[in-house]
Amino acid sequence: MLAIALACLVLAGCGPAAAGPGSRSALGQTAAGVTGEYIPATIAQIADGTDFQQTISTLQRELFEACIKGYGFGPQAQAFAFGNLNLMPLQAINGYTLNQDASVGLVDLRSVARSGMLAPVYIRAIPPDYSAISSAERRAVQADQWHCWSASLRPVRTLDRRGFALQRQWHAQEVRLLNSRRVRAATKTFGGCVTHAGAPRTASESLNQFINWLQQKINRFEFSSRPGGPQPAAQPRRELDAHWSKVFIGCGTPLVSLLQRSLPGLQQTFVQQHFGQVVALEKTAAQTVSTLERMTEQEYR
Repeated sequence: MLAIALACLVLAGCGPAAAGPGSRSALGQTAAGVTGEYIPATIAQIADGTDFQQTISTLQRELFEACIKGYGFGPQAQAFAFGNLNLMPLQAINGYTLNQDASVGLVDLRSVARSGMLAPVYIRAIPPDYSAISSAERRAVQADQWHCWSASLRPVRTLDRRGFALQRQWHAQEVRLLNSRRVRAATKTFGGCVTHAGAPRTASESLNQFINWLQQKINRFEFSSRPGGPQPAAQPRRELDAHWSKVFIGCGTPLVSLLQRSLPGLQQTFVQQHFGQVVALEKTAAQTVSTLERMTEQEYR
């Protein structure tokens, strides 16, 4: 869970907050975000969830940097401390669509056809130049950064606990859908098609297997390379991604369409069955955003 939160914070925290404290109706704006973050059934809902997570992550970053500043460190040291949190120092090259979950069919096939990127092609980010920060100051920052990181996580812990509990229940419903007779039949057709195109059988038994196989195939050297070492060229990997993206579209369109038609109805039933839990989570999310905004505003007074 920490790694997931770190990745979200590092990815989303690079930009400014979407809006200033007090500028949004917390409950109204977070309801769509909660749906998209924890129980998405459409691509648009995933985008709402991404926006919601970015709002929280940006506020967490502001709290983190204010905490580091409180120990007397300047802007460069604050940036150095935040950079140290990045446990996944890779970034996807331009063109990959983040707002998707292809493992359950929530992928825009037209977007994939345009970009040729079903899976992200990762490159190692160039680290910032921190040479102006002395080794003594770096050691001092590193001694305080995890305390500040823990403090920035504290206001979100209740939301995380309740959100992931609902998410696990929703995932169980997705698994049931994937194991339904119609979806299994469509998945079998998909598997036969991709293996005929040259994919291994270990990548043919589900959309998720295929996506994971493709991601590992195009990024295997990047995942194993050491920081500062040579990077594999991106263009051949983009071409490989484009080839298998085309195969995926040709083989997977019927299965993707079936899942995209089925998920909204499944979600509607799920929300009816867990209505109290969903409403409580929306309120918790609104309270969490409000708390983070208030704490951030207090830190910057």
